[in-house]
Amino acid sequence: MHQINKLAYYLVILFIILSINFSLPRVMPGDPLSYLTDPGADIPPARMTEEKMERLLAYYGLDKPLSEQYINYMVGIIRGDLGWSIYYSAPVLEVISGRLKWTLLLVGTSTAIHVTLGILIGATSAWARGRKKDMGLLISILSISSFPSFFLGILLTILFVIKLDIFPLCGAQTAFATYSSPFEEIFDILHHLILPVATLVISHIGGTYLLMRNSMLGVLGEDYIMTARAKGLSERYILHRHALANALLPIVTMTAMTVGFMVTGTIFVETVFAYPGIGNLLYNAVLYRDYPLLQGLFLFISITIVGANFIADMIYIRLDPRVKHE
Repeated sequence: MHQINKLAYYLVILFIILSINFSLPRVMPGDPLSYLTDPGADIPPARMTEEKMERLLAYYGLDKPLSEQYINYMVGIIRGDLGWSIYYSAPVLEVISGRLKWTLLLVGTSTAIHVTLGILIGATSAWARGRKKDMGLLISILSISSFPSFFLGILLTILFVIKLDIFPLCGAQTAFATYSSPFEEIFDILHHLILPVATLVISHIGGTYLLMRNSMLGVLGEDYIMTARAKGLSERYILHRHALANALLPIVTMTAMTVGFMVTGTIFVETVFAYPGIGNLLYNAVLYRDYPLLQGLFLFISITIVGANFIADMIYIRLDPRVKHE
């Protein structure tokens, strides 16, 4: 029953988000066709008559009343039709699908690394509270994670790409490359992935580390830890089997939130490294006021955030069955 109530709650939240999703692009200044006639745009301005502009607006359904556009938008989502991208001149779903794999690879890899490292380092730091190891980890992690992701990405690019020439400058793969084996292709993808992943890991590890450290400090003061020590159990066993398992509960919620925000946060990292993911696509969609593409991207981001939180709720129930009875 708890799962059904949660599912209904998230469906209502999703409906509200979809309505806001429809409204946001339309409150932006300008319109989707303005980039064609704007002299300041990065493409030569086109000469368009009023009649041609009206035909284009009618073609994309932008000349209809907002209420009718809203109904068509909702019906299209139910049918799985997200519309036609004005700038890329292709189905929105196809445009997003082409970029989605790279963002999932980037976000998934960086999340797995920074959450794992944050948990281990945070638990180690809390276990050594007040000692030199704890202070050293605290100062080091907070110092490196205080840099904004775009600034950190620029620093890594200058050092490892321009100065040392170790990593490629941009892209997710070498352009027009032919691979002799699947392993060669995987190595090329990983070679392009390292710097963007390192940027996201360094930028986000501080939050996970602090939360894990504080959670672990609270757990270490509980009676069952003292009981375990009184039984003569080893410190390593108490840390991994008693303290660590109970300190993970807040990390589940934070990870769900982090995954959602990292999808949007990659816009800076993907722009710096010219990585062809959702973040870079969102930047272009905003720049060219591509309403259908913006709506499709906002829908994807919304579903990611809501879905991640729903999964976190279900995992939380597994870790702490008391939640079912609240």
